[in-house]
Amino acid sequence: MAVRNDIRDKAKNLWIKGMKAIGNTAASIANNTRYKVDEVTIQNRRREVLGDLANKAYALWLKGETFPEPMTRMLQELKQLDEQLNDIRAEKYAASLTGSAAAPAEQDNESSDDGTEEDEDDELPVSEDNSLVSAEINGLFDNTVSVGKMAEKVNSTLNQMSERIHSFPQDSKDDDQRQE
Repeated sequence: MAVRNDIRDKAKNLWIKGMKAIGNTAASIANNTRYKVDEVTIQNRRREVLGDLANKAYALWLKGETFPEPMTRMLQELKQLDEQLNDIRAEKYAASLTGSAAAPAEQDNESSDDGTEEDEDDELPVSEDNSLVSAEINGLFDNTVSVGKMAEKVNSTLNQMSERIHSFPQDSKDDDQRQE
């Protein structure tokens, strides 16, 4: 009978050690995942702030604010790109109104690589004053906000899981008392 109890105790101890190892591994995985989620959340927020900074600098430059020469060159290039976009959009809008021969060529460029058509909002010409407003409106529909919220939910869930894992008893005496 003593041999049977000895084998049972050894099996029980092995089982407890295995469960502790699994708990520690799960806690480690949860912590690593939480760090990664935090890092992605911070990177997304950094990207948002940089985008806002660029938009505000461009708006200030359009209002006449002066910047160092390298930034001024980039802002001038940005203005030229906006003008080119406005010209293309105006041509596309005019072609859609008149139904001219240029319209079929424009329609070939309407579909993207995945076969879906572009939004109608992109067809309207945008003035320099409205480009900032458009950027703000487009920012409202940007998916980074929802990604941030999702990351916060994942992070809170991981925190809860980690707390539950850490609440498991670490002492084998507690395990013995539970089983009796």
